[in-house]
Amino acid sequence: MQAAIGGLLTSLQAIDRRNQNKADLNSLVLRLDRLSRELCNTSPASDPVEQSRRDSFVRVLQDTSARVTTLRERCLASIPVTQAIAGCFVEIDRYLAEYLWSSQMQSQRDIREVLVILQGEQEDRQNFLMTIENLVTRGQYPVGPTATQLIGTATRGCVTLIDAIGHQHPISVNFCTSFEQFNEMLKALFKCNSIEAQIQRRYIESGQYDLCIDEGTQVTRLTSNEWSTLEVGTNVVMRVIIQQRMTPSSGYSYRCSCGAVNPLGVGSIMYSLERQAGSSIDCRKCGRRFQIFRVFPRVKRSTSSRPSSIDSNHTIDARTDLIRNFRVQQSKFPCTHSPDQLFQCLWGHCNHIIFAHQLSTHLRECHGIRGTDNTLMNCLWDYCNSELNEEMLSRHVESVHLGVA
Repeated sequence: MQAAIGGLLTSLQAIDRRNQNKADLNSLVLRLDRLSRELCNTSPASDPVEQSRRDSFVRVLQDTSARVTTLRERCLASIPVTQAIAGCFVEIDRYLAEYLWSSQMQSQRDIREVLVILQGEQEDRQNFLMTIENLVTRGQYPVGPTATQLIGTATRGCVTLIDAIGHQHPISVNFCTSFEQFNEMLKALFKCNSIEAQIQRRYIESGQYDLCIDEGTQVTRLTSNEWSTLEVGTNVVMRVIIQQRMTPSSGYSYRCSCGAVNPLGVGSIMYSLERQAGSSIDCRKCGRRFQIFRVFPRVKRSTSSRPSSIDSNHTIDARTDLIRNFRVQQSKFPCTHSPDQLFQCLWGHCNHIIFAHQLSTHLRECHGIRGTDNTLMNCLWDYCNSELNEEMLSRHVESVHLGVA
């Protein structure tokens, strides 16, 4: 009798274990399915490290799914199946904990990197403030607020500088009483190491920029000799100056650095021999703003050729596309330009902005003109089509198209 009862209890336990294992397997399958769907629907990984963690998790889920398939084929009433199912749950829980911990550590590293960046920006801000304080201390500004007060007046008692890239900077009117004073503010403003600041600092150091009050149909240039009293709320625009030889096609249109050809109206051209204010034009394609300023032969220019003091920087050179405001000085023969002046490359569809002394390097690196071959080829600068030896192309462009002696 006892043996029969014992056998019956064993059978009942086996049935109960079988039912429990079956339920646990179904629960495990549902959990695998839910985790897989969550991985599929999550946003793309932000970096390779995160992608590697996700790939490892996918492999764990695939391995566990394969084990579940094997367990279904075994005797569900056996104790080893129960242990194997429990092991699958433990393995998933362990990897989930590691995954979350690793993600949390990465988030903390990201936060530290952001804090370092913010600290750097704060240091740049402090350097800017110290520069202004030093300028005031040295007596360059007879009357003016401290640097802390300057920041406090960012929205009142200010003019707005729109830099060559299009960013706006409030500047107290107390620091805008002369061209020299405003120029010192520009130098302080672009002392930070951002690519935008480096680009504009380079043009300031080479003198290839100007300041104006641009009201669209009326453009008033601000110089050391002609400095208007700036009222609160005035917008002062900084522009990069590029040189261009006048051609028959330049009489009625201007090709922007984006490649778009913009028709010119009579009012959009400013003649140096006439006291007209001229007007600015927005490129119909990219929105860059430019003003055409024409210089006639009797306007004297320097004819001396000197070594350039502007170093080439490939990172900065490659980002001249950031410039949004231009003053295009078109001239006829026999005007002569300096190697340190800026030009727009008109070779084919290039339109890149370069210094004259960078021409040989630009033609070599961007247009494959090595300058060591006697092969005849056509000059593609602004549809010139003159046929000459490749080794003479660079000098031809300098003398004929740029007017660099």
